[in-house]
Amino acid sequence: MTAKTSRFYYGWVIVIVSFLTLFFTLGIGYSVGVFYVAILKEYGWGRAETAGAFSLALLIHGFFSIVTGNLIDRLGPRRLFPLGAAFLGIGLAVASRISAIWHLYVFLGVLMAIGINIISFNPHVSRIPKWFIRKAGLASGLVLAGTGAGIMVLAPFIQFMIDTVGWRFAFLVLGVMVISVLVPMTALFQRRSPEEMGQFPDGIVPAYADPPLESQGGARDTRSSHIVQRWTVRAALRTRAFWWIALMNFSIGFVINMMVVHQAAHMVDAGYSATLAALVVGLLGPLRSGGGVLCGYLSDRVGREVAYTLGNTACVVGVLCFLLIRYTTAPWMLYIFVVLYGLGHGATGPVYAMATADLFPGDSLGRIFGTLSIAFGIGGALGTYLGGYFHDQLGSYTVPFLLAMLVTSLGILAIWLAAPRRRRTYVPS
Repeated sequence: MTAKTSRFYYGWVIVIVSFLTLFFTLGIGYSVGVFYVAILKEYGWGRAETAGAFSLALLIHGFFSIVTGNLIDRLGPRRLFPLGAAFLGIGLAVASRISAIWHLYVFLGVLMAIGINIISFNPHVSRIPKWFIRKAGLASGLVLAGTGAGIMVLAPFIQFMIDTVGWRFAFLVLGVMVISVLVPMTALFQRRSPEEMGQFPDGIVPAYADPPLESQGGARDTRSSHIVQRWTVRAALRTRAFWWIALMNFSIGFVINMMVVHQAAHMVDAGYSATLAALVVGLLGPLRSGGGVLCGYLSDRVGREVAYTLGNTACVVGVLCFLLIRYTTAPWMLYIFVVLYGLGHGATGPVYAMATADLFPGDSLGRIFGTLSIAFGIGGALGTYLGGYFHDQLGSYTVPFLLAMLVTSLGILAIWLAAPRRRRTYVPS
C-alpha cells in the first residue's frame, strides 16, 4: 500500500543524465567501425590484426568490469563516473597520434576500453533498479536509448570529420567533447539512490514510511509485490540461472561487437560509399533506441523472455538480409536490415539488464553485472576477431554473419532457461 507520490522525483533526472552519458560514451563506442574503415584505408593492415585491437578492448572491458562493479557499489556514480569520463577523453585524444598498430592496441584497446567500461552500460543499469521498480523496464529502455541516439548523431558526424579534417582530428574533437561535457555533468547531477535525496523508488512513498526512509537506515524494502532476496556474487555463481544469463550476455557481446566493427566495412565491400555506410550506422541508432524503449516497456507487461525473443528474432532476420546485400542495385535488403536489426538490437540491453535484476536483486547487483560482463567481453572479443579472420581467409563475411545468427539464437534459448519469470524460486543459500 502507498500513501502518496512525490511531487518531483529525482529518478527522472538520473534517467536524463544517464541518457546523455550513454549518448556520448556508447555512441562513440558503437561508431568505431567508421574509424576502422579509415584506419584500414590509411595503413593497409590486415582486417584480423586491426580488429584484434577491438577484441582486446572487449576483453579489457569484460574483465575490468569486476573492478567497476566493486567501485560502483562502493563509491557510487557521482565519484566514479567523472573518473571514467576522464579516462575515455584521454584515450580518444591520444588515439589521434596512432602511427603503429601497437598504438591502436594501447590507446583504443586499453585506455578507451577502461574509460567506456567505467561509465557505460553496467554501472548505469545496476543503478536503475535502485530508482525504479514498477517502471524498471521502461526506465532502463529510456536510459539505453541514449546509445541509439548517440550512434545516430555521432556516426555521421565522425564520418563528416574524417572526410573534412581527417580521422586524427576526429579523435581529438571527441576527446575534448567527452572531458568538457561528461566530467562536470556526472559530478554535478549523479546520485547513488533515492534515499540520498530523501525519496523512495518510483517516487512513491509507502504508507508505512513516516518518517522518511533514510531516517530508518534504509532497512525497510519498498518492494511490496514479492519478497526480495539479497544476493551476493558468490550466491549467484552457485545458480544455473547465473550461467544461462552469462551465455545470454556472451551472445549479446558476440553479435553486437562483430556488427559494430564490421558492418561499415561489409557495406563498403558491397559497393556502397563510406559516407552512406556511416549514415546507415547512424540510422540504426534511433531504431535501437525505439526498440529498447518498446521492448523494455513490453518486458514489464509480458515478461522478459517474450520481449527478448521477439526482438532477437527480428535481429536474426535482419542479419540474414545484411548478409545478402551483394550489389548496390538491390538496396531493399539493406533497408530491411536497418529496420529489423535496429529494432531487434535495441531489445538486448534493457531486457538483459532487467532480467538480471529480477534474478539477483540487492546491493551487490553492480558486482554481479561486473562479473557477467566477462562473458560479454569474451563474446565481443571473439566475434570481432572472427569477423576479420574469416574475411581475411575467405574474402567475405558469410561465415561470421552465419555465426552471428546462430549465437543470437543461443541467447534466446538462454534467457528462457534462466527463467526470470520464476525469480521468486531462486533463494541464495
